[in-house]
Amino acid sequence: MQSKFLSITVLRCPNCGNDLDGLSTDIVFFCNECGRCQVYGDELVPVEIEFTRFDDSGTILLPFWKVDATVEIFRRISRGESRTTPIAGQRKFQEGKPDHVESSKESRRELIIFPAFSTSLVLSTGVMLHEEEFLQEFLQFGKYPPIIGGSVGLEDVSKIAEGVAVGIEVQRSDYLAFIDLNIEVHSLKVLAIGCTPKKHAFRINGTDIKIPFTAVEDANDILNRGGYNV
Repeated sequence: MQSKFLSITVLRCPNCGNDLDGLSTDIVFFCNECGRCQVYGDELVPVEIEFTRFDDSGTILLPFWKVDATVEIFRRISRGESRTTPIAGQRKFQEGKPDHVESSKESRRELIIFPAFSTSLVLSTGVMLHEEEFLQEFLQFGKYPPIIGGSVGLEDVSKIAEGVAVGIEVQRSDYLAFIDLNIEVHSLKVLAIGCTPKKHAFRINGTDIKIPFTAVEDANDILNRGGYNV
């Protein structure tokens, strides 16, 4: 007869001993006392954190993963020139044009950023963030603003980053038919990005990118923790 033992992890910052607060689905935690970030897997693991686009007026800091990776494209096939039909809005091959064009292999370094909180738009948001530049802001010790925790753990980061990389290829100006790629993650960190709740969406400060409340699983809890009454 085998016995099973439950493992209990105390949600306390390993660095300073402060209690770590979060939502019921959180596995990414931020310590408001010392400013360290911890991610839970089998145990609490420290992860580097950066702050950006912070603005005191109505800002909620939401966590995103920032992944430094090499994207290696083994095979990429695009379709010939096509047009959009007014009825179906779908791309169709034009007659007299070659159907497929295969590109040579390619390897490039990318910074891939996507939400670390639960949202149905994690991939499309990551694609939209691809062209944005987020410069680190240094905050004074002891003046860390509250940061909402995240529910996307370390074991999911590589797969989601790979999905975002595919989405970036789809967004290119040609008409993608097939893609075979792989990513090699060199480093990752949590990026705390200032977002402002406006018109039923979280707008990422300094951009036109919005994540609708309806797409965020814990939107009401996030708004309540940010001081918004819902």
